[in-house]
Amino acid sequence: MKKIIILISLFVFCFSLLNAQNITKESDYSKNWANFIFRKTIDMKGALYEGRPGGDLELVSGRSPIFLIKMYKFMGARSDTHAYYTHQVPISMFYDNAPALGVNLVEGYSIEGGKIMRYSKYIRSYQGKLDSWKKSNSIYTNERWVANADADWSSYPVPQPEDVNWAEGEYAGELY
Repeated sequence: MKKIIILISLFVFCFSLLNAQNITKESDYSKNWANFIFRKTIDMKGALYEGRPGGDLELVSGRSPIFLIKMYKFMGARSDTHAYYTHQVPISMFYDNAPALGVNLVEGYSIEGGKIMRYSKYIRSYQGKLDSWKKSNSIYTNERWVANADADWSSYPVPQPEDVNWAEGEYAGELY
């Protein structure tokens, strides 16, 4: 019985290693991405971002900077051409009656021949968690989500890199 438990534990451990995306800033992919993006300019539909040391993208100019993301924080790369970034937005962008909280969103970006693709949609399992939270903590009225007065913000499902849907991307801009 002890051998079976050890074998099952070993199998589970090996399986988790095979499935883990292992997204860290210290991986070779992440180092390659950060070095490649450093000092490059990205034109995201009129908003210009510049690659900073460590892979972050900082807004250097844009049409209406009040509504633009000032800094995309580099989380790590899953390949030399695919990386994860996070940025914070007010939760009130999504819910009326929400407190003054920010939520960190995760997005994927890829470089394909000088074109930047954005992957800001999430996989079905994350959408299910979000829908479940909405059902318990908000109502939909007048084409807008309204948070309940007693909404449990500590249980809000914050997206993780593994929640990014790499099958549904959109054109984001050009790399110079």
